[in-house]
Amino acid sequence: MPASRAVFVVLLGLAACTTRHTVARLTPRTAAGIPDRVEAMAREAVRLDAAGDPKADTLYAGEAIVVGNARVRLGFPRFAGVGYGGRATVASVTVTLEGRFAWVLLDYRWFNLTTNQAEAGRATFVFAEKPDGWKIIHVHSSQVLPWDR
Repeated sequence: MPASRAVFVVLLGLAACTTRHTVARLTPRTAAGIPDRVEAMAREAVRLDAAGDPKADTLYAGEAIVVGNARVRLGFPRFAGVGYGGRATVASVTVTLEGRFAWVLLDYRWFNLTTNQAEAGRATFVFAEKPDGWKIIHVHSSQVLPWDR
């Protein structure tokens, strides 16, 4: 193998092992308020889901896929660890924008004082900018393992 080809193969291998952090490519006009709006929608999705409120459906695109604990969820409760009744609170949220898409990582807690139940969960949302505004196109949630709480 010629030396230049060997160098190319090594550089290609190194490039494949690196990670890249990208910054949102939005103009100030279009980016203003989007992270706050998307975060509020993710928080509202968890809150409405715990309440079994059908208004939650307005936050999702028609083609949205919701997965909770590795199972596709077609109705309430959508989020892993959430049961019927009770309330949910959000512990932390991170929003990342990239063009017309947004990713939200959200930690939540669900509790039902009547039945003395509580669960912790983590959800990853994918939002897309649609003609009628930002919509959830995918959510995956899992219960937090006891040793990660």
